[in-house]
Amino acid sequence: MTNNKKPEHIYFPQPINVIPSVPTKYELHWHHFTELIFYPMNSHSTSVPKIIVDQVVYELHPGDTLLIWSSEMHSVESNGDNALLGIQFPSSLLTDLPEFASYSHLFRNYHLIRRDDGEMEFLAEYMHEKLHQIVSVRNAEAPFHGVEELICVYELFMQFGIFLQNSILPKDVAARQGNTRTIDKINAACRFIAENCDKDLTLDSIADQVGFSSCYFSRVFKQTIQCNFVEYLTLQRLKRAQNLLADTDDAITTIAMESGFKSISTFNRVFQKYKGCSPSEFKRHYLQ
Repeated sequence: MTNNKKPEHIYFPQPINVIPSVPTKYELHWHHFTELIFYPMNSHSTSVPKIIVDQVVYELHPGDTLLIWSSEMHSVESNGDNALLGIQFPSSLLTDLPEFASYSHLFRNYHLIRRDDGEMEFLAEYMHEKLHQIVSVRNAEAPFHGVEELICVYELFMQFGIFLQNSILPKDVAARQGNTRTIDKINAACRFIAENCDKDLTLDSIADQVGFSSCYFSRVFKQTIQCNFVEYLTLQRLKRAQNLLADTDDAITTIAMESGFKSISTFNRVFQKYKGCSPSEFKRHYLQ
């Protein structure tokens, strides 16, 4: 990224953060999370909210959903009557699953899913239904609401993937078949990295394992996963550390080493950057 703004640090103890009311205005910022903002179809507001994402202005109407991807600069220019609602979640919810990871470069081509777009109408209404369900479940604080919210996100992106599969990919079958072999190898690399993130992995060793040159592997890995090898490895180490913090009584220094970090200072700095809190704060929040 080529901006001087620091990322907005957001911490939420559950996988999904629900935004019950998007502010009427919000300054330019970015964060490491994926954000979905939607305009409820049953809203009585007559306003036309405007949100800027990477210098592009998007106007929302009832039934529309705006997707803001990790690290994209964005601001809320106007949201009269606080008509918009939203959710945020770590991008790893998608990139950790190979089936979603292989679609991530296609997902990121889309920002505004319009209900009045004939081709997208069903997808827009389905997204709206799932997002509304997440907000309703959170408000009701039903048992296992966190699990139900997570299922809704996965169902939403499953339908998004089916839309792409049916309407976008068939337009270039030859390219799709060629890409499938490459994507399969990238998925295999992702699984290996996730399972062995505590070890001293290098881009060269993983590239050699899947039969690619280092340069080619680096390029297609970033195109497919939407982050580079080092960042993906870091995210997998953080995921392992998060699980250990939640499930064991091991010292934080021990957890850092068992997750693949070389020093406690690096672990603390990276954890703060991506999670918005220190490892010890995370552990306290989780236990509470």
